[in-house]
Amino acid sequence: METLSDRVRPYLDEIASRADQTEDARSVPRENIEIIRNAGFVRAFVPKEFGGDERDLWDFLDGVRAVSKACPSTGWVTGVMNVHQIAICNWAKSMQEEVFATGPDTLIASSGTPAMKATLVDGGFVVSGRGRWSSGCQHAEWVMVGAGVPDLADTQFPRRNYRPHLFLAHRSQFTIEETWRAMSMRGSGSNDLLFDNLFVPTIRAEEVIGMVFNRSRGAGTVDNWGSRVPFALSFASFFAAVALGCADGMLEEYTRRTRTRKHVMTGVSGIVHPASHMRLAESVHELESLTAYYKELANAMQAFGESGKPLDETTYNNMLHRFPFVTARVVAVVNRLWEGAGASAIFESNPMQRYWRDVQACRLHFGQDYDSNRLQHGRALLGIPPSPDF
Repeated sequence: METLSDRVRPYLDEIASRADQTEDARSVPRENIEIIRNAGFVRAFVPKEFGGDERDLWDFLDGVRAVSKACPSTGWVTGVMNVHQIAICNWAKSMQEEVFATGPDTLIASSGTPAMKATLVDGGFVVSGRGRWSSGCQHAEWVMVGAGVPDLADTQFPRRNYRPHLFLAHRSQFTIEETWRAMSMRGSGSNDLLFDNLFVPTIRAEEVIGMVFNRSRGAGTVDNWGSRVPFALSFASFFAAVALGCADGMLEEYTRRTRTRKHVMTGVSGIVHPASHMRLAESVHELESLTAYYKELANAMQAFGESGKPLDETTYNNMLHRFPFVTARVVAVVNRLWEGAGASAIFESNPMQRYWRDVQACRLHFGQDYDSNRLQHGRALLGIPPSPDF
């Protein structure tokens, strides 16, 4: 099967030509979405029974990296939206069929943090409020949204103890408020989703912890590697691909400009500056090593899903907390090149400033908070329970 990188490569210049337009519109243009759809990104993880391709994880991540070099915002939306198809396998078969009734190229967005508090009613719960940071939501047919649902197992205070859930909502059940004014990933369209007394049937909601440890209604209904990998892991995997795409673009621009750059005071060519040589070499070495490690992590995660082994907490921690390390180190590479780029890098006409701005978003997402992840992983390595504060 032709890789996603190969399929999208002929269109990367076209995507790059719309990078400014994407940022100005604060949304990925439909032309880019159609390129991504036609290249096969949307159906990459959709089960074969629904017409999907069930691709390898590394194939997807390498493709996201290629798109991100052309336009980081488009790469971000490509990664975040199209990893959701893995999660749909956690819902009951009837919900899977409903979501994919429009075909394997159905777009799904999300707002995962359980900011809204649900009210229990017969047959489900009701939510009102907003889900934030929903990247690419303008193009989505369905959304996965976080909500805190009262825990009836707490017999003393059933309405005070809320457990994180994800529920599915169709595009007809919410409105979008354009709130996205951000320094980084300006074109990602990460707007708010507004819900007004939406009734969510029980069948449309899954508890997050059940989705992690394969206790959801959909557990075992789909037989592929993706359905056996916790969504938290598959979701965490794509950020480093976007960061690496930004680094690829920054490295290319740094190399090109170093060859022609002149010192503003002395007129000396930048190509003779030893610091430029060292920054460039170290960055190449680091990106090569990070790519190899990243690929190893992705392949190990897919191999776990293929093995069918039950997930334990140690295995979960070992996979979850390593991806943010890659993202953090890639950001450091971009920062190194940025520091040696010269004052002209700050002009909006210079693509280096976009790569620098956008890679910061990869590091700042809560799923890639390396401070929290290395804290929790360190505790796990010492046999200490996770800290409840992070």
